[in-house]
Amino acid sequence: MDVDKRLNKMEAPEEKSKMDKWIKQYIKKEKIKSEEIKVMMSDTNYLEWLNQFTQDKDGFLDDDWLYFPSRIKASDKQNVKKLCLFYEGIDKYARSNHIYPSQCEFGNFYKVRLNEIGFKIGISFIQGTKFFCKKVPVDSEKEFIDFNDIMTDKNQEQIDLINASLDSLSNMILTIYESGVPIELIAYTVENTIKEITYQKEYNVKSLIKK
Repeated sequence: MDVDKRLNKMEAPEEKSKMDKWIKQYIKKEKIKSEEIKVMMSDTNYLEWLNQFTQDKDGFLDDDWLYFPSRIKASDKQNVKKLCLFYEGIDKYARSNHIYPSQCEFGNFYKVRLNEIGFKIGISFIQGTKFFCKKVPVDSEKEFIDFNDIMTDKNQEQIDLINASLDSLSNMILTIYESGVPIELIAYTVENTIKEITYQKEYNVKSLIKK
């Protein structure tokens, strides 16, 4: 089917009705999901369940019982399914505070703690999308997002400084561009600077700042 025929079909009344119905269902589903995440981030119930559930295990993937449903209680099974929502809630809070996940093989994770109880909550893309939880010791609180901060939606200490620095960088780029420096050269310079910083971090070399 060519593009014109496909567009004409989509504009037909019955197709528009189907699309409107799908959009309404999608919006309703997303609203329900958003409310569920909001509830999960507002109290310690889910983390307390995670702590109890992992008493006899180091961690789990959300599809570990996919083919063995009889090996897990119905209530635990429902909470395992919610791990993806828990990750999404943590990710939303983290990114709003310029906190980015740690990388792991085929995925990433956040370290979250409730007092002295620590977890890695992550996502893996091995053979599809999976979410995982692993209990970890809280050796350094700085490595963890405090769940109490998430519950109160507390801004991290560095957020104002970071935002101010980003505004300064944006204004500097605008000033340089308006002075006649080609946008392509600005982008090339910024990209190279980021590469240098990444190289420093990876190989722990001395500063590469140009003098």
